[in-house]
Amino acid sequence: MSNTHIAEEQTMLEYIVNDQIILAGQPQPKDWQRLVDRGFGLVINMRGDPERAAVQAERAESVGLRYMHLPLPAYELEPEHLDVFRKALAQAGLGKVLIHCRTASRVALVWMLHRMLNEGWSRERAEAELCDAGYDEDSMDTFCFCADDYFERIEAK
Repeated sequence: MSNTHIAEEQTMLEYIVNDQIILAGQPQPKDWQRLVDRGFGLVINMRGDPERAAVQAERAESVGLRYMHLPLPAYELEPEHLDVFRKALAQAGLGKVLIHCRTASRVALVWMLHRMLNEGWSRERAEAELCDAGYDEDSMDTFCFCADDYFERIEAK
């Protein structure tokens, strides 16, 4: 059974990394209360749209969720982006965190690089975690290409 699911009562795509972290696509208006009901305490939005983020912040906060807008690029990530992400996660404490972008791809790449660079995981272990969460082979090829690009750009500096 895959950890990835789109249940009838859910409208956003989810990848369950562990008991505390879920990577997701764009939450819909009816998802906010459901997140609270499932025990989430923090939502981190990596999308760049500040107007959408303001609306989401209102919706999240109206049901008691903490909300953080952390607009990160989909490509050409820099070390400072991963440092900002690490600091955002540190603020989350021990509660459940939903990290989302539009399609759950950007969050997966950032999560993979975070595991490798901020937590000392091997690339194989970080990739396996995303596969176990339900990301398919095509997605993994994209993440690996982007990770290679990240490391090549950083080494060239």
